[in-house]
Amino acid sequence: MARHYNGIMREGRPLKMTIKKIAALAGVSRGAVDKVLHDRPGVRPEVRRRVLEVIQETGYTPLHLPKPPAAPHRKAAAVILPRQTNPFFAAMKRGMDHTCENMREAGLVLEYYFCDDTDINGMLAILDYLENRPIDAYLLRGVRSERLRRRVDALSERGIPIIFIDSDIPGAKRLCLIGEDCYRGGRIAASLLAKSIGFSGEVAMIGGSAEISAHRLRIQGFEDVMRERWPEIAITERLVTLDQSVIAYERTRALLDKRPGLRGIFSFDSCAGEIGQAIIDRHCKARVKMVCYNTTKDVAALIQKGIVQFSIGLAPFRQGQLVAETAGAYLLHGKKPHSAFLQTPIESALFYKLPAIRFHILTPFLVGKLVVLPPFRGAILPFEKNAEDFRNFFKKFFEQQNTPVRKARTGV
Repeated sequence: MARHYNGIMREGRPLKMTIKKIAALAGVSRGAVDKVLHDRPGVRPEVRRRVLEVIQETGYTPLHLPKPPAAPHRKAAAVILPRQTNPFFAAMKRGMDHTCENMREAGLVLEYYFCDDTDINGMLAILDYLENRPIDAYLLRGVRSERLRRRVDALSERGIPIIFIDSDIPGAKRLCLIGEDCYRGGRIAASLLAKSIGFSGEVAMIGGSAEISAHRLRIQGFEDVMRERWPEIAITERLVTLDQSVIAYERTRALLDKRPGLRGIFSFDSCAGEIGQAIIDRHCKARVKMVCYNTTKDVAALIQKGIVQFSIGLAPFRQGQLVAETAGAYLLHGKKPHSAFLQTPIESALFYKLPAIRFHILTPFLVGKLVVLPPFRGAILPFEKNAEDFRNFFKKFFEQQNTPVRKARTGV
């Protein structure tokens, strides 16, 4: 008898194996073969041995037995982020890693590449490098660049999904955008800064770049509110920092020297710490108040010093989780996002000298809930003398926005 994979030879041709043929070759009943195949009792050891020898020699594999699971097909997504010196994107990456860890066994892999988002040539060089790599999706922060838009469109036309993180490229072909409602965030910042300076005076906007769509929308929202509601507030300067700490510090120092009547600053990127330090170094903290984004450690210190009045948090960790979840659902399961714009929550944190007060205010333009939570004791805000004035301000503020307000709760 000649051995042959999944059969024996008969007249030079493979003979298809069945339980009946295995039983005949082993000299046992079909019932005995069935018991051996399913590892059931009732078969003498020598019979079991003979059946297994025939199965091994013939290479017989029963069709009804489950096949070993196939290894997951690897799906790689290239993630292009600004450098991790920016705490916002460092937290976002941690959120992506946290979610990807749970999807690793299913085959999802994230490959990170870092580049300043104002460096278009650098971003295009990364895309050139990835051209010949097995990349199944691209996750990146959008920048208003025609060259970058054309490259993104070319990738989309090849069937490679594009997910923009935090900032869009207008008109680009993409699967979706994941981020906060930047325009409404800018409107909220304008209202809060107006309150902080008494609804009149000079203010400045300091931040990354108008080429970042997220920044441009924050600027537009801020300017629209000031023009519509508080014409007594003059926006005297619009300074670009390119998200660079040194530039933010030096331009803020120059601004404070140039504008001795300046009363407020809207910081719309990640350089609030450097802007606040410039305010301290120029001895202007008594007259210049600031509203910014993200409650990092340096921002918390500025809040305690009474410089930052409100910090608008953008939940970067959760945003990173949502990015990885969306990419994984599409690449591993073919599930498209339910919307072309997946909004992440905005949280506005402020700190007050009175005992801890927590407000849960549901608003249509805060994608979720605005949380006012003072974990830092002893910080000072320019509000009136008691908690009732504090509550009344927020009630009036959101009524002006045509926003429903739920009754506040006091206590920790």
